[in-house]
Amino acid sequence: MVGVCGVTGSVDRRLDELVEPLCWSDERVETTGADRLAIACATRGDAEAAIDADEDTVWCFGEIHGFEGASGYESRYETGSTSGAYAAELYREHGLGFAAGLNATASVFVHRPGRDELVVITDRLGTHPVYYAAVDDAVVLSTSVQSLPRHPAVDPAVDREGFYEYLAFNRVAGLETPFESASTLPPGSITTIDLATGARETEQYWRLRYDPLDRSFTYFVDRFVELLQEVLDEREADRRRHGLLLSGGSDSRLLLAADDVPVTYHMADWMSREARTAERAAMSVDAEFRLLRRPDDHHERMLEHVAPRMNFNGRFDQAHVNGFDGRLRDELDVLMTGLYGDSFFKGGLVPKRVLDLGGVGSVTTPVARDLGSVEDYLDALDGSLPPYVESPPTLESILRGRIEEREDGSIAFGGVEYPSLRELVLFSDYYPLSNDRDYHYFGLTQMVDHWTPFLDNRFIDLACSMPIRYHLQRDVIDAALSALSPELASLPNAGTGVPPATPFPFNYVRKYGSLFWRKHVADEDPPRPYYSRGPWRDRGVVIRERGFGGPFLEEHDARLRANPHLDRERAWDCYRAHMAGEDYTAELCTLFTVLAASAFEASAD
Repeated sequence: MVGVCGVTGSVDRRLDELVEPLCWSDERVETTGADRLAIACATRGDAEAAIDADEDTVWCFGEIHGFEGASGYESRYETGSTSGAYAAELYREHGLGFAAGLNATASVFVHRPGRDELVVITDRLGTHPVYYAAVDDAVVLSTSVQSLPRHPAVDPAVDREGFYEYLAFNRVAGLETPFESASTLPPGSITTIDLATGARETEQYWRLRYDPLDRSFTYFVDRFVELLQEVLDEREADRRRHGLLLSGGSDSRLLLAADDVPVTYHMADWMSREARTAERAAMSVDAEFRLLRRPDDHHERMLEHVAPRMNFNGRFDQAHVNGFDGRLRDELDVLMTGLYGDSFFKGGLVPKRVLDLGGVGSVTTPVARDLGSVEDYLDALDGSLPPYVESPPTLESILRGRIEEREDGSIAFGGVEYPSLRELVLFSDYYPLSNDRDYHYFGLTQMVDHWTPFLDNRFIDLACSMPIRYHLQRDVIDAALSALSPELASLPNAGTGVPPATPFPFNYVRKYGSLFWRKHVADEDPPRPYYSRGPWRDRGVVIRERGFGGPFLEEHDARLRANPHLDRERAWDCYRAHMAGEDYTAELCTLFTVLAASAFEASAD
């Protein structure tokens, strides 16, 4: 299932307009109607939508991996059930209490007509967000925030501060959105909606907490390898055709080492160092290597297709598989990725000190940045408002208004609670996952069925138990790769030029030496100016070389004029300055995303 939308209560329950942003290609739409409730699901192929659970009905958006109950952990893959059928079975056996033991990257919807209510369960990290708008005695909800303004009862007005926060950070923190009427259901929660009154009651069944263990680094490496084998062995029981999205780094290479992967895919413009490294890794374990070569108009196609459907956690240019999704669905049932391995186990959680070396560049040190207060945390957030905003407030005032400090030491940011400042600092980029500013994962979720093993509950628990010093000054993933496959660990990382098998201190020094050499002395020359040596194109050069930005701004000039939060002349000035050689890549990609978004068109109207 690729999306769900619904309307409760006495308002107009026609769903045709709400469904459109859920559909990316050849999805089938299945609608279920009941007294004071209409639900529509977009599914692909033969996937089921509504599952009967005695007198109730269950829908599952995403993938359920297993369940932790009184008798231990059970893998869903070993039962042979689909995620929807498994969710229904758990609900029959445990009622709504099954949420507490759910290991999933999914949201589950349950219609309980006997109680005249709809229940929505989100997984621990909120990996499949559900958005809603309350309207009198009704609720409009969808897995696409761009669905909501399409309903005639929903006010499409843009929330000024939320809009500016998106422009600055490419996400709106926590439960907030860029729209006044729209909010996000909390992660790790059970929300019950009364179909007669629209009243909502939310119970939090899981809260994130950092609880480090005083154990050796070897303990964490051993536990990591054990978990990886366990998680991948469970998925082997699933007989669906699967392949691996393989990069030139170590995260996806680790999955290649731990699993018998029949086919790998790598996205590239040419056989760059990154592509050659991925090919060498695949060949070393006798896996097939398939290159997904981007067409010249790749970014233009993404802009046209992605922006009208995304949820404003990232930008249109980060939906990398767009254009390859049809081929992937034809050749595979499920695509495996190494996403979030670096986030949770390679120092991605801990803010670090950065040394500015002037013209030489900068160095990120393996030393934690001291953030002893909320003010320090807000100062460390990396974001700035683009030059084309109209009468902008200060970012500090926007963010400070999202923060609530409590006497018990807990902190709420954007409506999401963190037990202390420590958890806010460590996990706010990924809890909820919609705080992530990169759309790659969410784009995959909409376009192909995929596994992201590092989002398994057991890995999250392990990351929450690992001392800061191991997050910063050691590398669990590289150590696990060395343990599982010395051959793969000996291949240099495509980005740094250093083999993952290199001990951390030497890896750190050699990495910056290699990066300096490539930047200032010698590097390979791509065949086109906007091709890069890494996995993605140079977006700034794409905008200059491809020339689509000017015609796009002209086409959307009326929308640009109508948006009270954007200054049309400054937007054009920003574009012209970039075309003249200045760097406004992020600002322009964000602007293009906003102007192409269907939800902002409704707001302008």
